[in-house]
Amino acid sequence: GHTVSDTIMATQIARDAGLKICYHIMPGLPGSNYERDMESFKRMFTDERFRPDMLKIYPTLVVKPSALYEMWKQGRYRPLDEEEAVELIAEMKEYVPEWVRIQRIERDIPSNLIEAGIKKSNLRQVVQEKMRREGKKCRCIRCREVGHLGMEVGDDFILRRREYVANGGREIFLSFESRDAIAAYCRLRIPYHPHFFDDDCAIVRELKVHGPMVEIGKRKEERWQHRGYGKMLMDEAEKQARRFGKSRLLVLSGVGVRSYYRKMGYEKQGFYMAKVLD
Repeated sequence: GHTVSDTIMATQIARDAGLKICYHIMPGLPGSNYERDMESFKRMFTDERFRPDMLKIYPTLVVKPSALYEMWKQGRYRPLDEEEAVELIAEMKEYVPEWVRIQRIERDIPSNLIEAGIKKSNLRQVVQEKMRREGKKCRCIRCREVGHLGMEVGDDFILRRREYVANGGREIFLSFESRDAIAAYCRLRIPYHPHFFDDDCAIVRELKVHGPMVEIGKRKEERWQHRGYGKMLMDEAEKQARRFGKSRLLVLSGVGVRSYYRKMGYEKQGFYMAKVLD
């Protein structure tokens, strides 16, 4: 196991290294209740030592063989039922910042292996339908992505900048948005205590353009990718890095997209692609 302090330390080290942070949370664990789960969820975003980029929400399920299964058999534990989970997750989604993406809700476990707990595989859809009926909206990235909203390619997207403190450093979330939809975003960090590079660097932890993948070097009129959003976000990231007095910008890049960054003047330096800022 690990402590809360371990989580805080790991989050800070990973973030300052340029990694994306995804927390897996399990509502309904033994010893918890609705109020405690909500309090813990809110703290994730009000306490700057946490503030993950992404979430996976997995309500606790009972499977065997496990100690939890024995507790359930003995009547010492009861997992959340569907109604309770939907109510809880719907309220949680109201508190999710616009720079967070909820990656997944509910584990993909065959229902015949679940002894107790939620067996529906479309829990996310049920939560969304409840929020829609009540006139509520989730502001997470996934719920606003152009692909999920079925939006057609358009030119009325504007650049937005959101800033917040996380693990002692500065996070700058850049995005192209229109009518509450998001087409692309960039996570830029001004590190608190970098472990793998010098203090003169800022780092791009993620660059993402939504929609179906399009082969590098090609463009399809009905697709969102390869329309210049990524380049414009990187230009703005360089501008923001200069604003904080940084002389280099790093990107933790996948192998397959290093050529993309080379076209913008980046070169491989250790784990990263790097560019000296004028």
